Amino acid sequence: MPTKLSQKVVATALLPGVLLWSLALWGSVLLGTSTAQEPAEKRLAREANSNSLIREHRKAIVLSNSSSWSGWPADRAFDENPKTSWFTARGDAAALGTKPWIAAEFPADVTVKRITLLSNREPPWETGYTILVGRLELLDGDGVVLFSRDDELGGERADMDVRLKAPLAKVRKIRFTSLRDEGDQNPYDDIAIGEILVE
Repeated sequence: MPTKLSQKVVATALLPGVLLWSLALWGSVLLGTSTAQEPAEKRLAREANSNSLIREHRKAIVLSNSSSWSGWPADRAFDENPKTSWFTARGDAAALGTKPWIAAEFPADVTVKRITLLSNREPPWETGYTILVGRLELLDGDGVVLFSRDDELGGERADMDVRLKAPLAKVRKIRFTSLRDEGDQNPYDDIAIGEILVE
């Protein structure tokens, strides 16, 4: 059985290591460098998309879509309010055999760095209308696809955040298409997008 003296010696020897570990832990928390997995929604909130391109060209942007539910047009996905959504018309869902899409065409070429798509958050229809896999395309003025990415929408809210490796110039249109969704999981046979942000 260790004596009180030996216990004291061991505690004294361990103390600097414990202090260093504690300082490192609190430093990482205070500086925001903790390596713990950060929920996607918190990360998106912390590193919010500035939406600078939509804001700059808002009045001149031409919106289009495969369909829309009456009262829920495409502009609800570009109003900077994630709790208002664009909903497709009944039957327009990948789960039902169509490829619903939404697009924004700028009045002139723009340089794109990041696109963030927020899933539907409009109450009381928050669940059952989610896009699970989608295709994001950036096109030039002639309709040529400059960038295309098929991806699962991840995180608690099934959002999609695409940061290009390098800014992409001469983009005229952004188009997003649902490839897999929950259109067969709700009574209206449709799907929705909460917000599309572009910088």
